[in-house]
Amino acid sequence: MKRYGALIPVMLIFCIAMFLSCKKILDLDLEAAEPQLVIAGNLTNIAGVQSVSISRTVPFDESNNFPAVSGAVVSLQDSEGNVVLFKEARPGIYEAYDLKGKPGINYTLKVVLEEQVYTASSTMPEVVALDSLSATEQTFGSNVRKTIAVNFQDPAGIKNFYLYKMVLNGKKVGQIFSDSDFFTDGRYVRRDLFLSGVEDLEIESGDAVTVEMQTIDEPIYTYWRTLEQQYASGNPNDVTTPSNPPSNWSNRALGFFSAHTVQIEDVVVR
Repeated sequence: MKRYGALIPVMLIFCIAMFLSCKKILDLDLEAAEPQLVIAGNLTNIAGVQSVSISRTVPFDESNNFPAVSGAVVSLQDSEGNVVLFKEARPGIYEAYDLKGKPGINYTLKVVLEEQVYTASSTMPEVVALDSLSATEQTFGSNVRKTIAVNFQDPAGIKNFYLYKMVLNGKKVGQIFSDSDFFTDGRYVRRDLFLSGVEDLEIESGDAVTVEMQTIDEPIYTYWRTLEQQYASGNPNDVTTPSNPPSNWSNRALGFFSAHTVQIEDVVVR
């Protein structure tokens, strides 16, 4: 017993010495990445103003206030050969007026800036009719929360992808709701739009809720699905560039170009 007792202080000193000798100060030399172009464009089947925003990324240690990019030449060409030019309405925002897309047509958005060319293509899907919205109660453990459901018939034998956007009492909800018919092809769909709690929002009786249902193509679904998974992890800030989701833009540009259909329904929660 005495022999082992004598060894304990020696072993303790040895362990402390090893710990101190292994302790190092890490000096991370983080270089700011070169700014990248961020292009976000939408084309819907509703006649009106269609817009494209162009900005640049900023270093990771700066605020998410992306500087607008002016002086670009922006044009849209469809698979039928029609070309539309966009005008810069204000810094970084390019618009085309009284324009709408047609389902089944492929569109290519082209941006020329500083002798660089960026293109992205998107095919507008057919409209999937939105039947209605319904408000229900869901039980989570001991808590009862109200939710909004989107109700519609999914067409059979066709890959369909959806994006839902919610406005609660006039305020846009930042949460992303994407969906596909992988498990619901040809079925009547009731899709509950659960609020995750990241924004500390809750639906209550008397609330006015608006839902925009988009039918989107598969590359755009992949883009929004990636961001939805990030949002669910607890970082809802900046839904365009935080983790560089798969973009359909060429030449290393970030963002997306989406040709999609739009339907909007309102409901007051009872």
